[in-house]
Amino acid sequence: MADSDRPQCHSMSECTSPQSDFPMARVSYIDFSMTDNNAVPKLRNGVKVGEGDGTVSLLSLGAMCVEGWRRKRWNPGGVKITTHEVAHEPEAYHLRGGASSGDHIDILGGTPLNEIVGKVATGAGDEVEERIISNIREYASRIDWDGDLDPDYVF
Repeated sequence: MADSDRPQCHSMSECTSPQSDFPMARVSYIDFSMTDNNAVPKLRNGVKVGEGDGTVSLLSLGAMCVEGWRRKRWNPGGVKITTHEVAHEPEAYHLRGGASSGDHIDILGGTPLNEIVGKVATGAGDEVEERIISNIREYASRIDWDGDLDPDYVF
């Protein structure tokens, strides 16, 4: 019955989809009661909060920009890559952070990003300067990009 219009699971053996063996019953969840501001990274309402834009981790946002796309393997044509990070500097009493927000979606209405988009759209993309304000280069340098890192290497 897991694939019917009204799936019901009476036992775990019934709770799989015949198409993919995907379990239909919840086996994990976020415990919203868990908060530990002394943990590294911090744990807020059951979610580990680290560097990034509030939704996506810094490593996912920047590793390809500062390292991956600069390698011939992923950029065989040698297209110039410019990484320009925007700081998250929200305005104190602005609901969505204001013009200087670097937060996930809010960055789209921010002045710094709009200036960059304007330069690229008007053919002045070469005026966009490399700007790194995080530790992304350090983090990206620890990725085993070509499978040649020492297997005992620990982050």
